[in-house]
Amino acid sequence: MNLTPIYQVGDTHGEFTVTKVLPIEELQVVLYELKHNLTGAQVIHLASDDHENLFCISFRTLPTDSTGVAHILEHTVLCGSKKYPVKDPFFSMSRRSLNTFMNAMTGSDFTCYPAASQVEKDFYNLLSVYLDAVFFPELKELSFMQEGHRLEFEQADDPTSPLLFKGVVFNEMKGSLSSPETRLWQGVMERLTPDLTYAFNSGGDPVEIPSLTYEGLKNFHGKFYHPSHALFFFYGNFPLDKHLDMIEKHALKGIQKTPDLQPIPHQKRFVSPRKDQMFYPLKEEDLKKKTYIAFAWLTAELKNQQDALALAVIDSILMETDASPLKHAILKSELCTQVDGYLDTDMSEIPYAIICRGADLENAEGLEKVLFETLKDLVAKGIDEKHLEAAIHQLEFSRLEITGDYGPFGLTLFMRSALAKQHGCPPENALMVYNQFHELQEKVKDPRYLTGLIQKYLIDNTHFLRLVMEPSATLDDEEAEEEKERLKRIQEALSKEAKERIVQQAAELQKFQEKTEKQSIECLPKIELVDVPKDVPDFPLRHEQQDQLSVFIHECFTNHIVYADLIFDLPKVTLDELPYLQLLVTLLPELGVGDRDYTANLEYINSYLGGFSATLQMHPQITDSSVLKPSFGFRGKALERNTDKLFSLFLEICHSPRFDEKERIKELILQLHTAQQNRLNRQAISYAIQQSLAPLSSSGTIGQKMQGLDYFKFIRDLVKDIDQKLPQLQEKLRELCNRLFHFNIPHLVLSIDAKQHHYLADHRYFGLGDLPSKPLDLWEQIPPVGEKKPEGRIISTPVAFSAWGFKTCTALHTHAPSLSLATNLMENTYLHQKIREQGGAYGAGVNYSPLTGHFYFYSYRDPHIASTYNAFKAGLERIANGDFSSRELEEAKLGLIQDSDTPISPGSRAIVAYSQFREGRTKKVRQDFRDHVLSIDKKEVKEAVKQELQAIADQGLSVTLANEKLLAKENEKLSPRLSILPI
Repeated sequence: MNLTPIYQVGDTHGEFTVTKVLPIEELQVVLYELKHNLTGAQVIHLASDDHENLFCISFRTLPTDSTGVAHILEHTVLCGSKKYPVKDPFFSMSRRSLNTFMNAMTGSDFTCYPAASQVEKDFYNLLSVYLDAVFFPELKELSFMQEGHRLEFEQADDPTSPLLFKGVVFNEMKGSLSSPETRLWQGVMERLTPDLTYAFNSGGDPVEIPSLTYEGLKNFHGKFYHPSHALFFFYGNFPLDKHLDMIEKHALKGIQKTPDLQPIPHQKRFVSPRKDQMFYPLKEEDLKKKTYIAFAWLTAELKNQQDALALAVIDSILMETDASPLKHAILKSELCTQVDGYLDTDMSEIPYAIICRGADLENAEGLEKVLFETLKDLVAKGIDEKHLEAAIHQLEFSRLEITGDYGPFGLTLFMRSALAKQHGCPPENALMVYNQFHELQEKVKDPRYLTGLIQKYLIDNTHFLRLVMEPSATLDDEEAEEEKERLKRIQEALSKEAKERIVQQAAELQKFQEKTEKQSIECLPKIELVDVPKDVPDFPLRHEQQDQLSVFIHECFTNHIVYADLIFDLPKVTLDELPYLQLLVTLLPELGVGDRDYTANLEYINSYLGGFSATLQMHPQITDSSVLKPSFGFRGKALERNTDKLFSLFLEICHSPRFDEKERIKELILQLHTAQQNRLNRQAISYAIQQSLAPLSSSGTIGQKMQGLDYFKFIRDLVKDIDQKLPQLQEKLRELCNRLFHFNIPHLVLSIDAKQHHYLADHRYFGLGDLPSKPLDLWEQIPPVGEKKPEGRIISTPVAFSAWGFKTCTALHTHAPSLSLATNLMENTYLHQKIREQGGAYGAGVNYSPLTGHFYFYSYRDPHIASTYNAFKAGLERIANGDFSSRELEEAKLGLIQDSDTPISPGSRAIVAYSQFREGRTKKVRQDFRDHVLSIDKKEVKEAVKQELQAIADQGLSVTLANEKLLAKENEKLSPRLSILPI
């Protein structure tokens, strides 16, 4: 990119004045900052050659309670505005657009509205809708009731039936707080920053959400969403002057400046450390080793950017890997099974926490002793130079990498820079990697610099909290009973008139939802099918043969990083061996290799690589989804100066993984078990989906064995009597590994630039082509297994996670494009309104994989089960009956193209192209599918849904995860009923 600035400091455009211009070479961007002269609104623009342009409208939002006002407002402003008075412009635009990203996010002290697109017309369509939404929302009371909270009788028109709390955010936060980690972090913030906004749950606590009034919501918007307080962030190659014209015209014209918001005050520091205790719900008989113990400090102000960067280095030194000094000491104490460090640099004052999982209450004192003894020892002896260099290397890598697989790169840069600016920090501090590192490297030449900060912020810091969170087998029931009693008291106190008003409001909301369901949305801008790029995205993959190595290269700019995958054909593996295979994939990168034990190997990876992992893919074939062409391998990334270190590790791990590290294997399995237990509620919808597909296909069965509830139970059972099982397990893993490393012409897949490619070829890929081959026991297909019966699985959560799965036709079938469109149609024309808006679930949808033939419905954080399954079936029937318009079909086409055209980060392009090659998804096959999608008519969609889904509806498999009470209550309404089982 040409980094010559177009504007200079002092230049003006309309009412905007340029206040900063800064080329940033390492990111290939030019940073512009501007201020609106009349309102004081601020603008950041990162000019880049990137075609994926992003905008983000951000506000400081500082709640003073846990009613979730910032979160509910985020939802409600997107329910219609002055220029676009339709019920749901956000979801409507998601299907009238080619956006690559659309969202809204509530943080602890900010709310932001980001969207991205590669099409200029679409980008400004989205910006127009977002600007009107946030600055001129309708904020209807009925929208507040739908999205936030309301009282409603269980039988809406019967005031003698039980009273309920309803609302999308209310149910979302019930689901969110069923995650122990979320509950713990909120508990830490309440106690660590009791005088600041961070003490409150900005998402909302379900106990407090019903206290928020409609007037309170409107007042919060008036205070925090004024244009004077807005920060407009832009990234990409669209022109800055057009951005400025848009926000001037649609948001700032005629607006008067209001007083600036006051900065967040300082937290008064504790005179002495504090200790506290809390509980979380867990429905298990054995509650041993299920306690969380958190140690947390409040450290530097975010404005102190030098100390903030140094603290990030200290965190990396202490806690980056299991070989890091503090993490290693805590794990070796065996007082917990898992521990991680958390440094939050999005807050005005930076908290640092060490969270131990898999502990018991009586371990708290011992863990605190290990923690401080290790820190004091580190200060006394000084920081090992190799640990310091590795930490700085990891920070350098993370700041240089062009990410984007989980969101646009522009959004990553917004989070780094714009949030810091809202706290008064120069945004370039988080963008100019090498400038900061040069200063830091000068400072760390003094060996007392970092140890002095450890002494100051961790050892001597009296603003320290120890919080123990214990599991409770009764808390789930107690919280449900408290809510029930609260509602009972409210109901008993209601006058006849108040009851009638609740009934009337429920009827009004239902009418509002029914009326808006058929509301025209033609006032919203949209992309036409003629605007859709005709060609399918494609990443050319060049193939070369060198020695006994098959090399696949995609050349692109990777910002001096080499991305490499070394891939082998998977040999014959039995069904019973699949969980062991998945376990092996998890263990291998965490063990020693050759002469390096696991601590030395983790230090090696930390010092030279940006990441290293094992991979396992099934690769169903486009011609027959029951035929798999599976692969096993390793994925790594490194700065180009460390390429030889990456390829050396590839060779070493193939030749000599260390299965003799018995205690390390035990430690990793205990960590994995703890992590699975902690993530159960967060991953509940994934488990429900996998369970609903498991017996329907080979891919479903394999997925269940390796990632579903079967694997969850495999690890749980392995932990029982693990010491007795270890010798046999070591031998099993060693034998399996010997089969995997057959080296019959492995494939090397590279995302690199031309210069890097020439360097690797000149060095013969550092010997990877010399791996000795041995016979390969060819993969044999594994048929689907399992009972096809509906299930309810019991977990500790007051809301449900449901899936209804099918096996239908695959990609080359003439109906496959129509089924892909049917998913969008069902979501957009029915399920969103029925399950989310009316039912109060946080989310619901449909998914179809043309490659595997898997088709499934799902809902999550859902207070209902029976009505949701009924909605799934009704959605299917509506599309089969043709209950959708030509406009809705066109929007479904846009949505499908939008999904397929989402940009892929440079580091992932080669492996994406390789997967397409391995599965037979040629460019022609993908182009034909795209062309067919764009030409489909209504009749074709109807016929496809009738023949491929409605005809097999009785074969659909339903699975729900929820607590026992909700499952039992809803099961009475289901036919067929769920078999309710423990996990």
